[in-house]
Amino acid sequence: MVDKKIVLASLLGIAMNVGFVGLSQAKAESKIEEKVLNVYNWVDYIAPDTIANFEKETGIKVRYDTYEDNETLDEKLRSKKSGYDVVMPS
Repeated sequence: MVDKKIVLASLLGIAMNVGFVGLSQAKAESKIEEKVLNVYNWVDYIAPDTIANFEKETGIKVRYDTYEDNETLDEKLRSKKSGYDVVMPS
């Protein structure tokens, strides 16, 4: 059985790497727009300082929303208006 925290950390790492690439490209073009990474995740899956550290290191703002059960996740995603870049389902 795969530990959900390990999977989450891996996915968040991937999302962060994608953010780094986008930020580097924007700086190279000398036209930086505010970058926002929209994340939807289980409650209590990352360390309290993870988002602040990511924002400080990349300059990318994180909109981090959480859910407590699969039904809430399913309802949000079925609305097709979630706007999330990264979603961590079970």
